[in-house]
Amino acid sequence: MGAPEDMDGARTWHKHEKTVFGRLGESPEQEDRDLFKTYGGPVEVEIVPGFHRSGRYLFLARAFFETDKEIVCVFSGRRALDTGPLARTLQAMESVAAQRAAAQRRPPPPKDAVRLSVQIKGAWQHQYYSDDDGEEVKIFQLVVARWGFTDLQGQAHQFGESPAFEVRAQRRVKSRILQHREIDAVPRQRAVGPAEG
Repeated sequence: MGAPEDMDGARTWHKHEKTVFGRLGESPEQEDRDLFKTYGGPVEVEIVPGFHRSGRYLFLARAFFETDKEIVCVFSGRRALDTGPLARTLQAMESVAAQRAAAQRRPPPPKDAVRLSVQIKGAWQHQYYSDDDGEEVKIFQLVVARWGFTDLQGQAHQFGESPAFEVRAQRRVKSRILQHREIDAVPRQRAVGPAEG
């Protein structure tokens, strides 16, 4: 896979990542306790090309929920190792859209117009970042546990695993975005192979 692409815009929120993001835990349970205070889904989002990868253990993707609510999908720790197919599909979609536009003698479409539907199970949270004017802006993040999508060839992909510990009901904070449908997901075994950079 080629060099990762940084997210569009002059946003600085990814410079203020919490220390629990982008690291591998001592064990799956310890890693997941740091990441998931709640767990639910599935929820459908539309991820757009343009993403940020920080090291091997953090992958951040811009997405839209309910068509117009911009969010960030956070793939952290061991789950970030499985984001290669998602990144390649996003890059292929952007390339196809640019080729079609060129064939019709039009400029390439904006990144936000190229969207991949992804089903995600995980946890909502929010974080603040400073915009270009120094104003503090709140953005919702979806910390991803499991995800599935269909690529350009029509092949379905499913990755990730449910949290490695039981998330207690009393710790499930109600979300203003997430529909309240809890699920029991069966972990998917990741194939052993060379790690992606």
